[in-house]
This record gives sequence, structure tokens and C-alpha cells, in this order.
Amino acid sequence: MKKIFCIVIILFGITCAGCMQTKFDLIVTSDGAVVRNWKIIGTAPFSRQIEDMKINNERLIPNLKVKPVSEGNMLGYEFFADYPDVESFVRSHSEIYAAHAGKNRGISKRAGWFFDEYDFDFICAVPRENLPPEVDYLTQAAFEGVVCDFKIQLPYRAENCDADEISADGKILQWNLAPLLIKGGERHMNARFKIWHRDKIIFTAAIELLLLAATIFFFVKARKENFETVGKDLRFKRNVFAALSVALALVAAYMIFAPINFTDADIISVVAP
Repeated sequence: MKKIFCIVIILFGITCAGCMQTKFDLIVTSDGAVVRNWKIIGTAPFSRQIEDMKINNERLIPNLKVKPVSEGNMLGYEFFADYPDVESFVRSHSEIYAAHAGKNRGISKRAGWFFDEYDFDFICAVPRENLPPEVDYLTQAAFEGVVCDFKIQLPYRAENCDADEISADGKILQWNLAPLLIKGGERHMNARFKIWHRDKIIFTAAIELLLLAATIFFFVKARKENFETVGKDLRFKRNVFAALSVALALVAAYMIFAPINFTDADIISVVAP
């Protein structure tokens, strides 16, 4: 019986090697919007599974856009889903992006004046099968050509991550999940990044420039003024604006460079049961 099973695995491997590709792209824009884009293609033996995935995705994601695609002898679909912000995205149906108690946090967010900082802590789990060593080897050989990539494209450089490949000056992060599908187990995917608020940065910089201008104006005015009482008043105004300018600069520096430690209270992902 074992020999027959091994022969079936070998034939399956010969038939299906390199027969399926799955690529997940998660795009975060500079204004905080999110685009999910993933593609699933395969050869004829996997056509039924691909169709089932399409039907299931259409059922679970109301705003899903679907486009048939083909590459060589592989057919399948490309899927698109848009979300106006990260908060809307985290409510979408996906086990990968959810938080699992004791395993991962999903998506955490700490909102700030100059930027919002996000921590992506995703997990992909594939059950391990307890197969005899020779059968396990043949099964892995059968799926050796399977491609499964997960990619995150960010508007700004990631603060840190554990991606297998990093490109575009730290803005594109990619994980190879094919070994996980072949061998089973769990894989964490972590990335931390900021989305900067340019309008608030410009506003703060403008206020700082006005304070500096006022400081310089009253400094020059005080030096030229001969009357002692008027000079004291000008020096007082100069000192007030100088103090405000320094205080604003120090507060801004602290808000930008102070380290952030995420807690459970910062999790915005749906917690999976």
C-alpha cells in the first residue's frame, strides 16, 4: 500500500511541479489608503481550486474587482480591493492580517501630530502533516516549483522589518512563503513604518519661522532703541518669542524622535477567535 501511495506522489509531482503561483501585494499610499492586489494562477489540475478561491473571495469581499489572467499554460485571476484607510482595511476578511491571541498583533497604530506609526505583525500558518519520511520528501519535491510571495509596498522607508528581500530604498518588502506551503509551520511577517502628515509638518514649520522672524525683529529693534523703557519692552518681547521658538523646536524634536513602544491597546486589527 505504501509503495502505491509513493507512486501516486511521484506522478503527482511530475504532473504538477511548478504548476501554481500565488502573489500577494499590499500597497499603502502616502495618504493612508490601502490597496490589496493578489494573483492566483495554475495549470489545469488546479483549475477547480482556483475557481473555488475566486467564488469564495467574491463572497467575502464586497468591493472586490476580478480580472482573468494567463501566463503560458497557467490560467487564473487577479484580484483588487481598495480601502480609504488602514482602519477600513483591517476590518476586511483575511486571516493573515488579523490578530491572534498569543501569536501576533495584526496591525497596531499610534497616531501623532507629525505622523502615524504602524506596526504590521502578520502570521501565515500552514498545518504540518505527519507523513513518513520518504513520503514527506516526495511531497516536498512535488511542490518544489510552487511560487508564493507576499509583498508590502510602503510610501516611506520601513523603520524595521524581517523581509526576505528589501528594495526601493526600504519601501518594498517581500517574503517568500513557498517553503511554508511545502513544509508547513508558521511564518511571521513584521514591518514598522510611519505615514507622515505633510500638512501638519508645513504648518508647524511656518509657525517656527514666524517665531524666529519675530525674535530677530525685536532683537534688531531693541538694539536700535535708545529709550530705556521702550528698549526693555522690546527685549522682553524678543525673549518671549525666542523662548517660544526654542520650546516649539524641542517639542517637535521629541515628538519626531521619541521611541514608540506598542501595547495591546494600540491594536486595531480584528482579533481572530
